[in-house]
This record gives sequence, structure tokens and C-alpha cells, in this order.
Amino acid sequence: MQIYVNNQLAALKKGTCFEYVSENRMFSGSDGYTLTITFPLRGCPENLAIFGHINRADVAAQKVIFDCEIRDGSFYKFGSITITEISEVEVKTQFLEGRSEQNFDKTFDKVYINELDLGAPPTTAKSAITPSNAWFPDNTGCQCVALPWVNDYSGNIQNKAENIVDDAVQNKSHFEWSEDTTGLSWQPYLLYITKKICEAVGYSADFSKWEEVEEYKYLLICNTLPYAWYMPGFANALPHWTVEEYFEKLELFLGGEFDFDHRGKRITFAFTQATLAAKRPVCLERVVEEHSTEVKVDDDRCEYMEAKNLVYKDCDHEMWKFYSCDWFVKGWQNRVIRYNSMTELLNANKPYSTWDGQHHRDNRIDKLLYAADCDAYFVIRAVSRKQVIEWHASRIRVYYQYTCRLQPVNLFGGRIVDDSEDAEQVEIEFVPAWIDDTEEKYGRVLFLSFSGYDEDNNTTSEDDSDHPFMQTHSASSLAAGEKEKKSEYYDCIYIGWYDGSNYYQGTHLPYPNVENIVIADDWSNFNYAHFSLRINDRQERRGKIIHNIDPKMKTTFKFLSDTIPDVRSVFHIRGKRYICEKITATFTEKNGMSQLLKGVFYPMQET
Repeated sequence: MQIYVNNQLAALKKGTCFEYVSENRMFSGSDGYTLTITFPLRGCPENLAIFGHINRADVAAQKVIFDCEIRDGSFYKFGSITITEISEVEVKTQFLEGRSEQNFDKTFDKVYINELDLGAPPTTAKSAITPSNAWFPDNTGCQCVALPWVNDYSGNIQNKAENIVDDAVQNKSHFEWSEDTTGLSWQPYLLYITKKICEAVGYSADFSKWEEVEEYKYLLICNTLPYAWYMPGFANALPHWTVEEYFEKLELFLGGEFDFDHRGKRITFAFTQATLAAKRPVCLERVVEEHSTEVKVDDDRCEYMEAKNLVYKDCDHEMWKFYSCDWFVKGWQNRVIRYNSMTELLNANKPYSTWDGQHHRDNRIDKLLYAADCDAYFVIRAVSRKQVIEWHASRIRVYYQYTCRLQPVNLFGGRIVDDSEDAEQVEIEFVPAWIDDTEEKYGRVLFLSFSGYDEDNNTTSEDDSDHPFMQTHSASSLAAGEKEKKSEYYDCIYIGWYDGSNYYQGTHLPYPNVENIVIADDWSNFNYAHFSLRINDRQERRGKIIHNIDPKMKTTFKFLSDTIPDVRSVFHIRGKRYICEKITATFTEKNGMSQLLKGVFYPMQET
């Protein structure tokens, strides 16, 4: 066995022994690492040349990291080695490889994405671009769009445009910016912003796997700020997350993995599902010992990512009660009317597109509706009303007629793997944006609600008065006083899907899709949007469990092997399939890697 530190062959302590642990990152978020490797210093010129100059203060602060290679026959690992303890006699180290090395590195733990220069839109002047061009992503190279949106604080539509009929051409019209649209605010694309973050920290990016999938290419960050604030930089509307946090949270949302090469300053991405599908299964034939144990809740809980409930972070906007409501769907199962298909559901309930406000005992308008072919629940929701006056002989009837929407519910409920009370769950902080109805003329648009820095006075520009007293951001922030809140307008990233297709007709404005079932306003038909943000639909990529395991049955196998198998593969052991948590190999200075390996496994649940 040979260990090279900074390209120099290090001398091993006589009789030294250490363990190398290969972990499955789906359990721990780590890859490979060793327990303590000890190198002699006193009387050892080879190691003194490598370690002898180390400053003791640096060692205490755990700042000393070296490149390291471990070679033993066909076993080869390249990573870094960090000093854990040093004296005049010897130095104790730990080797880290892959994600383990990445987790240890603190390059980005104090770099915040909303403090980076992530660029700005091409223009904020409405005279410089037409609505149709501002709404078409390819005009900016899929960098950003200026979609209309409602500021929840003021109720005003930002980036509002009016449909103008062309007198010279029959049945032709175009959009022009409204008079009360003084300037434009833009929403950037997720892929573009992620590349800009890499660029801002000096790293190149290989996101080819991401770009290959069209559905992911057109994911839109809906976070933006009013034009009146004149803070057009994209970073201003992002949460106060470190670069490290951003990529961790984005992995969870995309169902993928970002790998950082800090030496080459390069970041690559791959979808986990595709990565695991490419792994060849491993058959363990030389098993010498087996031990199974039941995993208890209060001690050795299984940390397998796919065994945890996956949920979107709760939001306080008005549509969230419809977006995510597992409690409601469970509680109303005795009031569900089930249909085989979405078409059948629509045809049966089409008369309820308008409603007189009356409730009847067997009225379907008060039921929870379910369509099996799209595995989705719906409620009938009133969105507007108008007064109706009817004459009947000598009597007059005055009532309100409601316009109703067939509203999908719980599309963004959790991916529930374990419904027990103590079940672990992981929150996705890239959440579906708030899409809601405005007045009938403009239709549905994006809604946004933001906090302002520490609840300062920045929202004065959206005051109800015609001429609010304006103040600079620096002065208003100072006047607001010192607060404990983070310096951010949004604490999460709102996501929609928008490819520039003509989702808007007539006077209706464009909006990003979040619901994957798009129903016509008159309930005449429906279609499936090109992309789904659902995580509770296991037929879709984002909701699909890759490998189902029994998280309460841990099995340890000792087996003989000349190499350490890929821990991310599916293992065939004694006629059953297993997912591996980790494999431990023992290395000695004299004999290198022992053939006797120990692995921790969980049985797969067969479907």
C-alpha cells in the first residue's frame, strides 16, 4: 500500500492499521473517508518534508488540507487529507474523498447568494421592449421574462399590459404596456441564476444533464421586487442562503446531485435517478456472516433519503391551503365523488362553472371530487360574482351569480412514505408560486408577497395614496432600527414553469404554470401542462421512489471481496435484493486491504 501526500510518497507508521468507509450518499450525504491514519515524524525525513513545517495554530483551527492518493493494487482513491492532531513524534490525519471532501470544505459557507452580483435584466424601461418580447424567454437567451404579477401588499398588477385590437387586421390584437406600468420588473430562470452563482464565485459549470431535459430548462424563479423600488439586480430578490445551502436545497428540489471540484473550480450536475439507473447490480456470493437487527426509533434510525417524507415548505400565501392539504383529503374521504377520468369529472360538473350560491343536501358543489386517471382531487371554488335581478310574474328575485373554478387541491401535498406520528420529513424550499385570479379582464396571474428588509419602510412606494412620501432604502432601513430578522425579502424561492407558449388569450395576461392540470375557464376542456411540480404523484420523475427499502430492518453482512463494490448499486445477496448503507474495509501497512469486508444493508421492498 502506498499513500501520496501532495504528490510525495509518505512513510507509514510500522504496523499501522486504519479503516476505509465507503458510504452511500443517499443515507449520509457522504462518500468515502478513513478513520485515523497515523504518520511518523520524528526521525522520518520523508514525512518531515511533507508535514514538518505545519504551523500549530493552523492545525488547531483545522485549516491544513493536503491532496492525497491511496493506492493498493486495484484500489485507488484520490481526495484530501486533513490534520486532526500533530506532535513532534507523529501526525494523525483523516482522508476524505468525493462528497465527504466536499462536505468538509468551507469555501462557500459564508458566501451569500443575495450578496453576489448575479446580473440584472436587459432593461427596466417599458419603452425599450414590447410585452410580447418581454414575455418570450428566447429573446433573452432564456435568462429572464417580465411577466405580470400582483403585489400582495398593494393589490396592484405590476408589468400590466392591455390587449389592443388591430383595426386594420380582422381578429388580430397585440399587447401594450398599461399607462400605470411605469417600468418593468423581471423574473430570472433557475438554470440561468444557478450558472450566474457559479460564475460569481469563480467556478465553471457543467449542467448539460440539466439542460438536456426541457421540462427543467424552463423552471422560472418568480421572486422579484417592484420596479418602483429600483432594485433590478436578480440577487436582491433571493433568500439569504449561503452558496452551500443553495445547492443543497436545489438538489432536493431537482432530485439531483451537484458535485464540486474545488481544485479545478468546477461544478457538475446529474439527476440521481439517472445515476442510479446506470449502476450495474452487484451479486455477493462469498458471504461469511450475517446479522439482522430491528432499527428502533429512539436509537439507530435509518437515514435513507427515500425513506423520509418529502414535503414543500409551508407558505403563508392565500393559495397554499389549496396547494398542500393532506389533512383535508384524509378528513373528507367520506365526501368524495370518484370519477374514472378527468373528462368524466368535467362533463358531470360543468353546470357548476356558474352557481347561484345555494346549498342542497346532495349537491356535488359541496363535495370533494377525484379523477383516477390523473390521481388528483378537486373542489369547486367561487372566484367572482355579479348581482342578478330576475322578474318572475309580479315577483322580483335578486341574487348573486358566482363564477367558479374547478380547483385542484393537494397537488403539492407531501410524498408520504411513512405516515406514523414520529416520521421524519425533509422540506423543499423551492416551492410552487402563488397563481391566483384577478379581475375577469386579466385572468390569472402570479402573486408575490415579500417581507422587506427587517420590515423596514420600503413598501411606501406601494402605498394606497396617490403621492406617498418616498424615502431612500438606506434611510428607511436605518429608520426601521436594528432587528433580528435575516436581511432578505424572501425566505424561499418561488418556482413556476414558463416556456413562452401562448397560455393567454384575448385580454388575459400570461402566467407561469404550477398546476400540471390546466382547466379552461368555461370548463369546456383541459390539458396537462408540460411540467409537473408534484411530489405526491409517484408516476412522475419528481415523486417516484427510486428504491423502496424496509428502513426498520438493518442487516450486516461480512463477505470476501478483492475490491470494494459500488455502494450505490443494488445488491443481490442470498436470493434477496438490498440497498447498501456503507461498506468498511481494513487496511494494514504490511498487507494493504483485507479481503474481509463488512457492509450494512437494508432489504428492498418488492413491488
